[in-house]
Amino acid sequence: MTLSTKEKLTLIPLGGVGERGKNMLLLETERDIIAIDCGFMIPEEELLGIDLVIPDISYLLENRDKFRGIILTHGHVGHIGALPYLLKQISVPVIGTPITIGIAQAMLKNAGISKSDLRSVHSGEQIALGNFEVELITVSHTLPGAAAVAVSTPCGKVVHTGDFHFDQTPPNGHFTDIHRLAELGRQGVFLLLSDSTNAEVAGYSPSERDTEPAIRSILQGAKGRVIMVGYGASLYRLQQVINTAATFGRRTHIAWPEGLALLDLARKVGHLTFSSSSLFDPKIDSLPAEQQVIVVSGFDSLDATGSIRYNSRSQVTVQEGDTVVLVAPPGPGSEKTIARHIDNLFKMGAEVYPELTSWRHPFGHACRQELKLMLNLIQPRFFVPIHGEYRQLVWHARVAQQVGMAPDNVLVVENGTSIEFTPEKVRLGGRVTAGKVLVDGLGVGDVGNIVLRDRKQLSQDGIIIVVVTLDKETGLVVAGPDIVSRGFVYVREAEALLEEAKEKVRQALEKCQTSKATEWSVIKSQVRDILGKFLFERTRRRPMILPIIMEI
Repeated sequence: MTLSTKEKLTLIPLGGVGERGKNMLLLETERDIIAIDCGFMIPEEELLGIDLVIPDISYLLENRDKFRGIILTHGHVGHIGALPYLLKQISVPVIGTPITIGIAQAMLKNAGISKSDLRSVHSGEQIALGNFEVELITVSHTLPGAAAVAVSTPCGKVVHTGDFHFDQTPPNGHFTDIHRLAELGRQGVFLLLSDSTNAEVAGYSPSERDTEPAIRSILQGAKGRVIMVGYGASLYRLQQVINTAATFGRRTHIAWPEGLALLDLARKVGHLTFSSSSLFDPKIDSLPAEQQVIVVSGFDSLDATGSIRYNSRSQVTVQEGDTVVLVAPPGPGSEKTIARHIDNLFKMGAEVYPELTSWRHPFGHACRQELKLMLNLIQPRFFVPIHGEYRQLVWHARVAQQVGMAPDNVLVVENGTSIEFTPEKVRLGGRVTAGKVLVDGLGVGDVGNIVLRDRKQLSQDGIIIVVVTLDKETGLVVAGPDIVSRGFVYVREAEALLEEAKEKVRQALEKCQTSKATEWSVIKSQVRDILGKFLFERTRRRPMILPIIMEI
């Protein structure tokens, strides 16, 4: 390919920069666009009632004629979870390793998408998407089949690491392909995009094998049933539990259907090895407690009483003598919730092993020394840190400068900020539409700031509903005002307050009659203003006030 200074490559992060999850990044030339990953994000606490958050793909919809395909780095939902929402609007090829494509296929099937162009490729294979040539490179992560992505572009080679670390003793023997990464570095890499999740953490991330002694010790010492909580992120630890439990005469039940399907898929494609006889189904097999290991994906499988749901119809209650093991550390913002669960489990007489006191958690993401190694292997001309909150991106940028990269060649950006490259230089381009699309039930993007503000107000101070019936001819009050309180005060204990509130409503209506105001909007505004001021003076609360006016 003959390069020209007029040939331009544009990088556009739509998600995963300055945040955890919702990973999606675009590479664009004059004729083509490809996306790397298409994930969702678990909503923060302030997003009341929201199920998940996906990237805004308005830019892709506007440029659908140029969109050539999506490359998936691995199968975690932060990287593939938004696929159903995108493919319902745009039909493009989806590229990934066999297990990643298998996970995506199951997800799309559950979403009711039966026809999609899913292409399974192995590491080292080359695939063309428009003017881009794409290659997947094996990397170590907590999920099998993870891959870095090397893309040939008009400006040169772009390497996207995906989520990775340098595990020297991976359970499945699939090392991060240092040799291929070094070869790319020798050939010349124009741009590196690298995972920043653990850029704040010094040293090296531990191996997935480091959990084996702790798992063995817990299983060996447990007298009754063992319940493992938090395996959703790492199939390797799941395999370790199954095989180790078998050595102590125990059989394992995978208590969530998606996990069982994923485990079976990983075994079929050769990433995991265990015997089917090591598993059991409590609906079919009756085993004594000391022979059982139950695995649940997370504390979302535990209700407030400590019951663990197998599925929508059956559950098992934690009992005295059970051993409960927290396998993964709490996610950001969930620490207090998990602490309450642990308290309840202790009250029930269970023995609880919090993860952080049991063993050092294998992160699955490169720490600072590994990030330096990646930078030194690739030796890129330009570097953009991705996959992390803003402070983590800054830490990663500092790491790049520590290994000798010029500060002007290291760019920390936010979602929606485009970066324009030519073979000779780089500059920040304009902003494109990139934000959070909120998914609430079947609604996608129909919940905005106004609805969230109302939900927040309702959650904090409740609602007052004022019902008044007026004579259509005279405007006089025929019935009411009646006041309904929800989440504001308990009616039986606040009768005096509500009677005073009714009087304030009557005053507001009389004021409207005096001024001959007949528009409903004016009447409602007067009621809200006068009643709101009164309630704040008496309670220092600001409930939502909803006047309902009827005419007869």
